[in-house]
Amino acid sequence: MNKRLWAILWWLCLVVAPVALVGIELFHPARFTADPGMYQYLSKPEPYHSHFEALAYPGPDWWFLLHMIQTPLVGLVSVGLWMLAGRVDDKDGVLPGLLAWAARIATFVFMVYYTSLDAIGGFGLGRAIINTETLAAAGRLTPDQVAGVTLMLNTTWVDPWVGGVGSFISLTGSWAIFIAATLTALALLLARKAPWPALILLVAFGWELQTSHTMPYGPIAFSLLIVASLWMWFARPHEPAPA
Repeated sequence: MNKRLWAILWWLCLVVAPVALVGIELFHPARFTADPGMYQYLSKPEPYHSHFEALAYPGPDWWFLLHMIQTPLVGLVSVGLWMLAGRVDDKDGVLPGLLAWAARIATFVFMVYYTSLDAIGGFGLGRAIINTETLAAAGRLTPDQVAGVTLMLNTTWVDPWVGGVGSFISLTGSWAIFIAATLTALALLLARKAPWPALILLVAFGWELQTSHTMPYGPIAFSLLIVASLWMWFARPHEPAPA
């Protein structure tokens, strides 16, 4: 790969995209599933409340927009993690090479399942809430019908396979990013391609994002990734781009 293109992608995926994610995740609420309920909270704007963590919640239009922005940005971060693993090559030995490829696989799993999560519980859910509220306001849905839709969406939100919290797709994506970050750090450490403090920050990024991407974990996670990436870049500014 052209060295200039490599540098542009590095900064875009490991600095610019995480900075944008820090900003939007400040307004990503948490802990609303049990009380007052997913639909009951997300269907209208909410001011700051310490229980829900986010600085504010502007309403379902924001839930939709947030995840429309977040999904491609997470894709860029995944490319960035792939590039970090790309610092390890055949000359670095068998074990670092195997760890780097395992990290790439975990990164791919993360990208697939986090995209699925954003599609179902993010912009898909956002549009479902917006359309329900619009139809109700126009008198095309009765209160009983809205109650039925609310029950359906709330049930889907906690579904063990596709739900927004604690589901198969949610947990798979969450653990995949922690595994990807840890394996990447190990590969770079054994290959001596990055300073160890930066690698600790990289693992911490994976752990925080595994915990949650909502406020405050998401902003903390992506801030750690930014610092780790900058540290690695300036520690080895003339790292050649992989072929």
